[in-house]
Amino acid sequence: MAKIYGFGNALIDIEVSISEEELRALNIKKGSMVHISSEQQKIWLSQFKNKILSKEPGGSIANSLQAASTQGSICLFSCSLGKDQENNIFMEGFSENSFEVFHQNSANPTGVCFIFVTPDGERTMASNLSANEDLKPNCLNLEELSKSDWLLFDAFSVCTPNGLKTAKEALRVAKQNKLKIAFGLADINLIQTNLTEIKWVLGESIDLLFGNKKEINLLNENIKPNCDVLCSYGANGCRYNQIQVKAEEVSIVNTNGAGDALIGVFLSHLDSLDNERALREAVIYATKVCLVGGPRL
Repeated sequence: MAKIYGFGNALIDIEVSISEEELRALNIKKGSMVHISSEQQKIWLSQFKNKILSKEPGGSIANSLQAASTQGSICLFSCSLGKDQENNIFMEGFSENSFEVFHQNSANPTGVCFIFVTPDGERTMASNLSANEDLKPNCLNLEELSKSDWLLFDAFSVCTPNGLKTAKEALRVAKQNKLKIAFGLADINLIQTNLTEIKWVLGESIDLLFGNKKEINLLNENIKPNCDVLCSYGANGCRYNQIQVKAEEVSIVNTNGAGDALIGVFLSHLDSLDNERALREAVIYATKVCLVGGPRL
């Protein structure tokens, strides 16, 4: 199986059960992601304290690597954490033998992401990055990165100055050691507000780009011809280049983490199975994630 090195936001996911009306009152577009302040975080923790479903360690790349590790891949993750109880929660949550975390401690608290889940299972996110703004190149274990098969990161990691520096250093080492590079578009709002940085990444000989249909279409003109594309259609399945696999119809509990699981499992199998089989395994696993309350199986 593949050895996958990723870096990105380390977050404590706070899942909140919320009605459509309550979501509209928050003024966040359904299905999107916004950044919030520490003050807003405190307000919502108080406002929704009786609606919290769970608090679990997460972050898109960490979730992807955890899913890949369940398939036998060796996974390594770099991040920035606060010196707080949430640091312990994060490290304990990703303590599998095949999953290793390299982190630097920040003076800021560990990041938090509210996952607002409506009755249809859709998730809408609001993140306070906090310690993640201190994700810097020295968070990377360059020796382990140089010996990996894949580098995995996403647009969440290039929307801060330090994150962009980290991406540049990781890409330098990846290219120098002939790693394959996978990059996720993460969120359509994030693309629109960080278009310059994301277009720069797409110009850096990315091997695999992943995102949903809207995200891929928005950047279609910037995708190089030799870049493979993994495009999610949500409940309708997924497409890898010209191969499409439909998802089984299920009663969705929560879509949080499904896309993360999709890319993690796909990368884990891509070099050992044929493309269609790898895609099918990834869609099956992502569908199972939709049947549980948290972001991972």
